[in-house]
Amino acid sequence: MQKRLLVLFLSFGTIIAFGYALGGLGGYMFGEGKPLVIAAGLTGGALSGFMALRIWRSYLDDIEREDKEAAAGGPESPQHDDGREK
Repeated sequence: MQKRLLVLFLSFGTIIAFGYALGGLGGYMFGEGKPLVIAAGLTGGALSGFMALRIWRSYLDDIEREDKEAAAGGPESPQHDDGREK
């Protein structure tokens, strides 16, 4: 559950950081462009997105591992004898 929340917040951070980059770029329309804000927004958005994807992948790996453990250690399915010879 914590990984899912962390991915959610990192995804929000990605959108916000890219929004800052767009805001800095939009400043050029008014003659006040801010290249530092653009660079920081792009860097922060890319890093936040990368971290969110890595954490999400580890979350999916955890689920896959739990599914395999449940399948391997789960109760055996009953064998039904239908009376026919094999």
